[in-house]
Amino acid sequence: MADHGGGDGNIKVVVRCRPLNSREIARGAKGLIRMEGNQTFLDPPELTAAEAKSGRATERKTMAFSFDKSYWSAGPRDDPKYCSQQTLYDDLGKELLDHGFAGFNACILTYGQTGSGKSYSMMGYGADKGIIPLTCSELFTRLETKTSENPNVTFSVEVSYIEIYNEKVRDLLNPKNKGNLKVREHPSLGPYVEDLSKLLVNSYDDMMTLMDEGNKARTVAATNMNETSSRSHAVFTLVLTQKRRDVETNLETEKVSRISLVDLAGSERANSTGATGQRLKEGANINKSLTTLGKVIASLALASSGDGKSKAKGEFVPYRDSVLTWLLKDSLGGNSKTAMIAAISPADYEETLSTLRYADQAKKIKNKAVVNEDPNAKLIRELKEELDMLRSRVSGGSSEAVFDPSIPAAKQMVTYQTKEGITKTVSKAALQEQLESSEKLMQSLNETWEEKLIKTQEIQKEREQALEELGITIDKNLVGVHTPKKMPHLVNLNEDPLMSECLIYQLKPGSTLVGRMDSETPAAIRLSGDNIIDEHCVFENTDGRVVLYARPNSVTLLNGKQITVDHPYKLRSGFRIILGDSHVFRFNNPEEVRKQRAKSSLHISTLAADGETDASSTTRPGSPMSVTDADADWTFAQREAALARLHGLDPALESLPDEDINKLFDRITKLKTMRESGHKSRAESSMSQADDVWSESGRPVSSDTITDDTSLEAGAGTPYFDGATGGLQVQLDAQRAEFESRLSAMQSYDTEDLKVEKEHMEHQLKMVQAQMKRLIDIRTRGATAEAEGFVVFEPTLYTARELKLIRKVLDKWRAHRSFSMAETVLSNAVVLKEANVISKELGKDVSYNFTIASGGSLAAPASALGTIAGLDELGDVTDPVLASSTQPSVGVKVIDKRNNAIYVWSLDRLQQQLQRMRNLTTFVDRPSYSQHFSSSEPFYNNPAPEYSFIGNAMVSLASLSRRLSSTSVVPIFCRYTAEAIGSCRVDIRVASVVQPKSPYGSAAPSRSASPMPGSLPSGSKLSFFVTVDSIKGLSSLDFASIHAQLRVSSFVGPHVASEEVFASNPLDMDTSTLSELKFRRTFSLAITPKVAAHLRSGYAPIEFFAIVRPSYLERMERWDDLREQRTPANLNSPQPFPPPPAMRRSETDFIVEQTHDVVAWLQVCELTAEGDYLPVPVVSQSTLDPGSFFLHQGLQRRLALALSSNSGRQLPWTRVSRIRVGNVRLLDEKGRLHEPSTKSLVDLKILKQHTVEFNTDGTGSLSIEALWDSSVHDSQLLNRVTGSNQRILLQVGWTVDIDTAEPTQFSMDVAVTVQTRDARPPSKWMTFIGSSKVLSKTSTVFSLRLTPPLTRSAKDLWRLDTSEKYVRGEETLAAWKPRGVSVVEDYERLDTRERRAADVQAVKIILANNNGSPKSSIPGPERDPDALLKKALGLWQKRFGSSSKAIFSQESSDRESSDTRSIKTTITEPAEPLKLVGQTKIMPRTDTSTKTGHLMFLSDARDNVWIRRWFVLRRPHLHMYAHSNELEETGVISLAGVKVEQSEEMEVLLDRPFTFTLFTSLNSYVLAAPSAKERQNWILKLDPTKLP
Repeated sequence: MADHGGGDGNIKVVVRCRPLNSREIARGAKGLIRMEGNQTFLDPPELTAAEAKSGRATERKTMAFSFDKSYWSAGPRDDPKYCSQQTLYDDLGKELLDHGFAGFNACILTYGQTGSGKSYSMMGYGADKGIIPLTCSELFTRLETKTSENPNVTFSVEVSYIEIYNEKVRDLLNPKNKGNLKVREHPSLGPYVEDLSKLLVNSYDDMMTLMDEGNKARTVAATNMNETSSRSHAVFTLVLTQKRRDVETNLETEKVSRISLVDLAGSERANSTGATGQRLKEGANINKSLTTLGKVIASLALASSGDGKSKAKGEFVPYRDSVLTWLLKDSLGGNSKTAMIAAISPADYEETLSTLRYADQAKKIKNKAVVNEDPNAKLIRELKEELDMLRSRVSGGSSEAVFDPSIPAAKQMVTYQTKEGITKTVSKAALQEQLESSEKLMQSLNETWEEKLIKTQEIQKEREQALEELGITIDKNLVGVHTPKKMPHLVNLNEDPLMSECLIYQLKPGSTLVGRMDSETPAAIRLSGDNIIDEHCVFENTDGRVVLYARPNSVTLLNGKQITVDHPYKLRSGFRIILGDSHVFRFNNPEEVRKQRAKSSLHISTLAADGETDASSTTRPGSPMSVTDADADWTFAQREAALARLHGLDPALESLPDEDINKLFDRITKLKTMRESGHKSRAESSMSQADDVWSESGRPVSSDTITDDTSLEAGAGTPYFDGATGGLQVQLDAQRAEFESRLSAMQSYDTEDLKVEKEHMEHQLKMVQAQMKRLIDIRTRGATAEAEGFVVFEPTLYTARELKLIRKVLDKWRAHRSFSMAETVLSNAVVLKEANVISKELGKDVSYNFTIASGGSLAAPASALGTIAGLDELGDVTDPVLASSTQPSVGVKVIDKRNNAIYVWSLDRLQQQLQRMRNLTTFVDRPSYSQHFSSSEPFYNNPAPEYSFIGNAMVSLASLSRRLSSTSVVPIFCRYTAEAIGSCRVDIRVASVVQPKSPYGSAAPSRSASPMPGSLPSGSKLSFFVTVDSIKGLSSLDFASIHAQLRVSSFVGPHVASEEVFASNPLDMDTSTLSELKFRRTFSLAITPKVAAHLRSGYAPIEFFAIVRPSYLERMERWDDLREQRTPANLNSPQPFPPPPAMRRSETDFIVEQTHDVVAWLQVCELTAEGDYLPVPVVSQSTLDPGSFFLHQGLQRRLALALSSNSGRQLPWTRVSRIRVGNVRLLDEKGRLHEPSTKSLVDLKILKQHTVEFNTDGTGSLSIEALWDSSVHDSQLLNRVTGSNQRILLQVGWTVDIDTAEPTQFSMDVAVTVQTRDARPPSKWMTFIGSSKVLSKTSTVFSLRLTPPLTRSAKDLWRLDTSEKYVRGEETLAAWKPRGVSVVEDYERLDTRERRAADVQAVKIILANNNGSPKSSIPGPERDPDALLKKALGLWQKRFGSSSKAIFSQESSDRESSDTRSIKTTITEPAEPLKLVGQTKIMPRTDTSTKTGHLMFLSDARDNVWIRRWFVLRRPHLHMYAHSNELEETGVISLAGVKVEQSEEMEVLLDRPFTFTLFTSLNSYVLAAPSAKERQNWILKLDPTKLP
C-alpha cells in the first residue's frame, strides 16, 4: 500500500512462509523455500523413480520471485530473519490504520493453499494474535488519543462479518439472517450486501466478542491437509466514521473509510485433499471463486501494465463471475489501499508455485483510492486554507517583501509558492482581487437556507418594482399572468404563441401615456423599438369607456389601419392595436364583455321559447367579420395590417416580404376569377343562409369553448364607423367570405384529385423504369426476352374520377371474402384439430375453434382497462397480422378456461404456437433442448387478458355527417354466436360545428360549398357528445364485471395517426345493477376529405368487455358443437325413415394441401481412361457440410441426379423436364462470398435414360443424367485451379413433372474444387484420421409442399375439407369437430343484420329532420315529391347483377342430393382435374444424433426380404446408411406425425422377433431390433410419448 498522502499505487504484496508441520516432518519432507531480502526462491524437490521415468525432470527448476516483503517464519523464533506476528502487523496493520484515519478505504486479504497459515496470519492462535486483533486493539487506542486531543472530532466504528460459502453469502453477526443474502451494486457506493447487519462497537472487547461469535458460526470442514482448515471465505469489515466540527464556519465535515480484512478459503486440488461427495462439491465452488479471482487479477494486471495499454483498452474484468470477486471489486483495482499476504507452505512445490505466480500478478495491479469526504465540506476546507494564505500575503505579515504604502498595489509584486510546489509572482492588487472573490465564494457556501430565501425575496421585490415602472401589471400572491376582472387593459401578442398574452398593461381611469423607455417624459407605459417616439399615443379611460388618441409622427394602427392624429377612436374588446413596428396588443374590456353576454343570453332564451334550440346551449352574436379572441393573434393582426396597406390605406406596401406579397397576389387572382365566372343571385344566397338553422348566428356552442371573462365573439370586433359606411362594409365582407368558402372547397377537392393522379403517374413511371432495367439486364446477358419469360408492360393512365371508380369497385370486390374464408377454414381444419389434440393430451384447460375476425377497429379488440393494456407490442401479446387486418379474416377463438378468458388468434399465430406445442412432445427425450420450452406459454396468451371481448353495438354515422343529433336503441351482438345478447341506448348530440377559416382570418359561413345540404366542409371542426346507457340483457351469471369503450378510429376511419381508446368505468355485476353502466364522452374531429367520406358511409362500433365466468365459456363451447350438427334443409317434409349414413369418400376425392419429403442425391461423373464415367469424390468436413466435389481440369463431365420419396405413388412424378447450372461464385478462405457479374443459368442436355420406379416398400425414385460442359459458363473460377481452403459454389436447378401438380422447381447450391488433371483424389483414410469424410455423392432433403390452386368452383369446395384427416391422438377429442363453413355463414348473417339495423335507425333520423325543413321554391319534376317517391321505389325494386347465389357446403353435390340437400349455383363442374401448385424448401441439416445402431429393414413384404442397415436418428428425420461409417446414404424417413407400434401377432406373422412398425403420414416401415431392450430404446427415442 502506498503512503496515504497519494491516491494511486500498486497493491502491496508480501509473502510469508510457515514452518514444516508434523505431517510433513513425518513423511520426511524437506523445505523448498529460500528468502533473501525481498526475493523468494522455490527449489524443485528431489525426483522419485516414477517421476524420473516420466521425464518430468526438465519441467521443474528453481523459480525466483520478487515482492514488497518476504517474511520467513519457517525457522526457529530466535532466528534474526524470523517474522513474528508483531512484525507483520508493524509493516501492514499500522499502515492500514493510517490509511483508514486519512479517509481512504483499505483492505488486507490472504491467499494460499489449505493449511499454509492464512488464518494464523489474520487471526492468530492463543497468545500469538494476528493482524485483525492487533489492528482492532490499536484502532481503539488511537480513537481515545485523538478524541482527547481534539474535542471537536468524534468517531464511530461499525463492524460487519460475512461468510461466503458455496457461492452463498451469510451474515455471521445476525442469527435472523439465516438465508442467502443478495449482493447488489450501487453506482456510487459500489457492490454491497443487501440486509447486512452493521453493529456499532465502542471498545476492543465488544469487537472481539462479536468476532468470536462470528468465528463459531463459520462453516468449517476437515480435509486431509488441515483439520481446522476453513472451507469458506470470511470478510470482516470495519466502517470508521470521523466527524469534525469547524468552530469558525459551524459546519461539520465527515470522512468515512471502510477497512476490509479478508480471509480466503484454501486453494487445493481434489486429489491432494482426498475430498469426495459434498466436500468435493465445496472444493469445486471454492476453486471456482479463486479461479475467478485469478482471472480478475490477470485482467487487472494486464490493464495496469504499460505495454498492454492498447490491448487492455477494452479488457473485460469478470468481477461478477463469483460473489467473492464482486464484493472485492473496490479492493482489486478500485477505490482502496490494498495489501495481499500470500501464505505458502515450504514443502509443496506445485501448490506453492501456483500461489507465488498468483501473487506475482497481483503486485502489478494499480488502485486509485480517494478520500471519502463530502465534496462541499472539502471545498469549504480548501477555501478556508486559501483565504488564510491570501490574507497573510496581502497584509504583508509573511516573510515576503514589504513595500512603501505610497506605491500602488498594482506595482507591488509578491512571489510565493503554491501547494503544488510551483513558484508564482503576481501583484498585490491581483492577490486582493483573488482574496475578494474567494471571500465571496466562501460566503455563498456558508449561507444558510433562511438567508438564501430572504435574498431571493428581495430580488423578487426589485424585479416587480422594475416591471411596474414599465407599466406592466403584477398581481401579488398569484402564479403567472391573470387578467383583471374589471379594469380595461392591453395584452401583448407575439409571433411565438408561448410569448403571447404574457404582459398586461392596465388602463387606469384618466389618461395613460405611452412613450419610449429611455425618454425623460413621464410615461405610464414604456416601450422600446423602432418607430416608438417619446409621446406615442394616449389612452383616455372615462367611466369604463376607452378612447385612443395618436400623437403626431407616431405609427399607431387600429385593426390594421393607421389612425388620424389627435382624433378620438373608441375601443371595443378584441380590437388590435399596433404601436411602432413590433408591438402588437389586443384591447380587452371586461365590463363591456359582461354586458354583451347578458344580451346574448336573452337572445338564447327567446329562441328556446320558440323551440328552435336547446335551453342549455349558449350563442354568440354573429357579424360579417367574426373574430374571436383565439383568432385575434399576432398573425391575424399583421395580416390585417397588410390588407389595409394593399387597399391603399397605407403607402408602406413595399415593406412586406416577397412571400407575403406572392400569397396575397395568388388569393386575389383566384377570388377575381371566381367573381368573373358568375355566381348565384344574392337573394337566393340570402334565403339559403337564413333558412340554414346551423348558420353562424344560430349554431350552438359548448360552454368549454369560452376561454375567459374577456372573450367576445364577432360583433364587438368591428371598427366604429358611421351607419352608411358600416352597412356597405358588412355587405362586402359577407360576399367575400362566401366566395372564399366556395373557393377553399373547390381547392380542397382539386388538390385531392391532383394528388391522386400524381401518385398514379409516379407508380406507372416506376413500373416502366423497372421493366426497362430488367430488359437491359436480359440483353446484357445475351438472352432473349421470350426465354426469360419477359412480358411487355403497357402503362395506362387514368383520371382521378376513373381511379376513384376503380378503387371503389376493388374495395367492394375485396369485401366479398366469403369464398376465400371458407377455403381457409376447410384447409386449416387439420391444424386446429392437432392443436386441440395436444392441449387435450397435456391436460391444458383450453380449446380452439374457428371464428371470423372483423376488419378495421374490430380486427383485434382489446380492453383499455385490461392487465395487458399498453403491452400489445411486447412479447406473447402481439399479433400483428390480426391487428393490421382491414378486411374480415379467419381467426382462431381461444377459450382459455385456466384464466377465464376468451380471445382471438390469427392463423399465423396458431401456426407459430402449434410448432411450440409440438416441441413439447418432440424433444421430451432431449432434456438439453426441452428445458428451453415453456409448458404453458404455447397454449395461452401470456399474460392473458383480464377483460374479454363479448360483443358490440353498431351505430351508423350518416346522420352525424349531416350534423344531425340522434338517439336510438341498438342491439348488442356477440361476434362468436352471431346472436343478439342485449341492447343499449346510444345518444349522439352535436355540440358545435366550427367552420374553416378564410385566408384572411375571418370565419367562413356555416353553409358548405358541397352540393349535399348540411354536410361538413373540409377544414371544419365538429364537436359532439356520445352517451351510452340503458344497457339490458347482459347476465350476471355469465359476466362478473363489464365496461364499454369507444375508439377514435370508429369516427375518423382506419387512417387515424394514433389510436386512442376511451373506456367507461367497470361495473361490478355482483354489487351493482346493469342500468348503472354508462358511458359519456365529448369528441372533437377535424374534418378532412377522408374523415368526411368515413362519416357518410361508415359505422361506429361500441365495444363491450367483461370478466367472464366459467359458465359463459362452457356455453361458447356447446354453441360450436350444436352449430356443427348438420340438419336437413327441408325440415317440414315428412321423413318416414331416417336417411342412411353417407358412404365414406376416398381420400383422393379431397383436394388438400400435401407435404412430401424428397431426397436429392447428386453425383458429378468424369470421363476415365477406360472410357467410363465414374463419380468424383466428395469431401465433407462435418455432418453439417454437404461436401465439395473434387474435379479435374479439362475432363468431360456428367451430372447424375437421383430423387427419392417415401410417398410412393402419392407423389406421381413422371420425369425431369429441365436441369440448369449456373450462378458461379467464389467462397474464399475467410468465408466471404464473392457474387458474380451475372447470375444466369445454362440449360443442360438431358440424356433419354429416365428411370422412374415405385418400389414395393412404398417409396418412389426418379433418376436422370445430363451432360455438363463447364466451359459454357465462361468463368475463370471453373477454368483455373481452386486455391487452398477455397470453394466454388454453383446453383443447380431442375424441374419435375408431376401428374397431379404443375411442374415444380427445385434449386440448391453445390460446392466444387478444381484441381490439376493429374491431382490425386483425397484418400479414404481421411475418414479414420479426422472428422472429414470422403463420399460419393451429396445429399439434400427438400420439403415439397403441394397446395390447391386459387381458382375453384363452389361445387368443389368440399374437396378442401381436412377435418376428416387423421391426426395422431384424435381419439381423445371424441365427437368434437372444428367449425366448418357455417362460421362464414354466421358472420355474413351477423354483418347483414348489424348494418341493416344501423341503416334503418339512421334513415329514420334523417327523414324526421327533413320533414320540418322548408321546401325548395324551384319548380320542376325533379322537385315533385310524388315523382321522387316513384323513382326511389323503382330503384329499390330493380335488381342488379346475377340473381343466383353461390351456397357453400362441406358436402358434395351427389351426397347432398341423397340427404335432400341441394346446391343452387350457376358455376359448372370443371372439365379437367385440378392441378396443385408446388413449392420447395431445403430442410436444414443437423449434427446432433439422438440414437444410432443397426436394425433389420423389411424391404419387400411380398417375398419377406430383410436387409441390415445402419440407422441414425437426427430429428426430424431418420437416416438410413449401408454401413456404420455413414458414407453411403440409402434413404431418409420423415418422422412428422410418427406413430410406433409393436405386437406379438406381428412377430408371429413375420416370423422375426423384436419387430416394431413406424407409421408416418405417408408410409409405414417394419424394423427389427437385435434385442428387446434395444427395441424399447428405439421406440422411446422415436416416439417419446410412448410409455414403456
